[in-house]
Amino acid sequence: MTKKEKKIKKGRAFETRKRLYATAEALFTRYGFDNVSVDRIVEEAGLAKGTFYVHFKTKDDLLTSLISDYVRKVDMDYQAFIDTFSPDVPAADMLLHLAEKIMDVIIGTIGLERMKTLYRAQLTNISYSTSTASYQRMLYKTIMDVLDKGMQRDEFVTALSLEELANHLILSMRGLIYEWCIRYPDFDLKAQARAHFKLILRGIQKRTQ
Repeated sequence: MTKKEKKIKKGRAFETRKRLYATAEALFTRYGFDNVSVDRIVEEAGLAKGTFYVHFKTKDDLLTSLISDYVRKVDMDYQAFIDTFSPDVPAADMLLHLAEKIMDVIIGTIGLERMKTLYRAQLTNISYSTSTASYQRMLYKTIMDVLDKGMQRDEFVTALSLEELANHLILSMRGLIYEWCIRYPDFDLKAQARAHFKLILRGIQKRTQ
């Protein structure tokens, strides 16, 4: 096979995978993960069933890959958002704005039904090495970097490690998003996230005389 033929083959594989992603995501969002079969996905995508198994071992494998790819992209966006701040902006303000940014993405881009699908999938014990449930995802590093900046500037005073602090912030967001899912529309996710982050950050901010 020539280089040109390999390139064409790779491009077709990418387009097929993208079509499977788009079709599966739309079906999962509309009908729920458990109510969509592989047969339904390939039928809607206009592909042969064998094609599905060229790219994914199972439906769970597809969902894992779909979520992981999305998380990598959105985490890069969050890091880029943090990079826009002036060096003299307090770390606490940066973290508050980041929390609001994340909730804007959850509300306006991901949406309620996709979040419900994600939580249902996670509760089935699907393994996520680089997705929302992973402690290795880029968002954790972004938060730890901002916390570290605050500590170096003597803005924060705490006996907890950076990892512990970042985990508390992530856990609070995860809980708030879950609460939004079960109490929608009677829960202002963005306002609650800001209030909750203020409460946590107030506990580690250095007191001024």
